[in-house]
Amino acid sequence: MASLAAMAATASADEAFANAKRVWENSKDRKEYRQYAKEFVELNNRLELDQKRCYGMARGPVELMLVITHDRDTEFAKIEQVFADVYNAKARCFISSYEGIPTMVPPFLPFVLQMTMR
Repeated sequence: MASLAAMAATASADEAFANAKRVWENSKDRKEYRQYAKEFVELNNRLELDQKRCYGMARGPVELMLVITHDRDTEFAKIEQVFADVYNAKARCFISSYEGIPTMVPPFLPFVLQMTMR
């Protein structure tokens, strides 16, 4: 399977989001996914990544797909790319808040974490 990053490079924003969502849908029910997601939420809350000014920038929810990658030579993984189901000011704000952030190494790859910002 081609990497999500490679697929995203040649896809439109909508296609990239759909590709990432398919990966998430195929893994979201795994025990390892649920445990990682729980730990990520705790980290997210400690770092207050979603407490920025983004919520008031547009109405309605934004669904995010965080693509987490890991170079085996590094201690931490990173949020390589973030795709959104809409591209308004709120979505762009959350994308810039999350993209590039170091995080825990996921239990498997490719790893896509879904978040809905209301």
